[in-house]
Amino acid sequence: MHTRPRALTAALSLACVVAVSGCSGAPVPSPTPPLAPASAPSTPTGDLPPADAAALASAGIPRESIACRARNRWSSTLRAEAKATAGQILEGLAGLGAVVPEEKRDAARSLVVDAVFWRMVLTQLVDGELHNLGIVALRGRTTASGAPLLLFRTAFTAEPGRDGSCVDSLVDAGVRHAINLYAGPMPTEGLEAAEAGRLAAAGGTYFSAREHPESTSFRETLRDEAGPEAAQAAMRTVARLVNEQILRPGGAPPRGHVQVHCGGGMHRTGMVVGVIERCVNGTPMADVAANFKRHVGWRSESEPGGFEPENLEFIERFDCGLIEAQR
Repeated sequence: MHTRPRALTAALSLACVVAVSGCSGAPVPSPTPPLAPASAPSTPTGDLPPADAAALASAGIPRESIACRARNRWSSTLRAEAKATAGQILEGLAGLGAVVPEEKRDAARSLVVDAVFWRMVLTQLVDGELHNLGIVALRGRTTASGAPLLLFRTAFTAEPGRDGSCVDSLVDAGVRHAINLYAGPMPTEGLEAAEAGRLAAAGGTYFSAREHPESTSFRETLRDEAGPEAAQAAMRTVARLVNEQILRPGGAPPRGHVQVHCGGGMHRTGMVVGVIERCVNGTPMADVAANFKRHVGWRSESEPGGFEPENLEFIERFDCGLIEAQR
C-alpha cells in the first residue's frame, strides 16, 4: 500500500483550512464544505432572461418560490492564488522541520495546489450563491400532471436538504428527477448525498455521475482526443444522458420537472442543455450560443469567462438523429 509522507499529509490538511479562510474570511477546521447562512437573502425576481422567465411562468411557478439565483462568476485568479497559498504552506512546513524528499516536491506542490484550488472553487460557488440558474421548457413535453416539462439547470448549491434552500425549492416546485454530472475532485459528496436525500423524500430519483463515471466522459473525450471517432463517442454519451435521464428517466416520461447540474453548471451542463435546446426545442443556434455563453460567465471577447469554443462547436455539430423522438 502506498502512503503519503507525513509532511505531505499535513500540507494537504492545512491546505483545506487555508482555502476556506481565503474565500470566506474565517478558518473552518472541519473538511465539510462551507455552507451559506440559513438566513440567506431573498431571491430577486427580475434576474432571469425573458425566455427563462416565460418558461417558468408557463408551468405556473412564481419566480419568488424558487430560491435559486441566476448569477454566476468565472474567476481567473483562483489558480494563481492556489499556487501562492501552496507555496506558503510548503515553506511554512519546511520551516517547522517537515521534509518532502526532493524527488517528490513537484508532486507534493501539485497535490497541495489542487487541494487548495478546488476548495476555493467550491467555497466560491456555495458561499457566493453562484447558482447559475437556467430554465428551459421542453417543447411538446409535459409532466404526469400535464404541466409543461421544465428542465432546471444549476451549479452545486448550499444545504440541499434545508427548508427554503435552492434544491428544496426546486423539489417543492415539482422536480422529481435530478442529474448530477460532476465526479471531480471538489469535496462535494456531502452535498450530493443531501441532494439525493431531498429527492428521495419527495418520491423522486437521483442520477449520480460518481456511480456512472462514463456519463461525464464526453468533455474529456473532446479535450483529449481528436477526429470524428472521438466526436461520435462524445455524442453517443450525451445522447444517452438526454434520452435516458431527461426525456425518459427510468424508461418512462418524467413524472415531474428535471434538474441537471455539474460543478458550476457551466460546461457539461451547458453542453447537455444546448443539445436539448437545439435538437428538442429547435432553438436557433444563435440563441443557443448566447445562452451557453451567459452561463459560462462570458462578458465580451476580451472577457470570455470560462468559454470553451470546442464545447459550443460540439452542440452545433451534434447529430440530432441520436435523440429519441417518442414522447
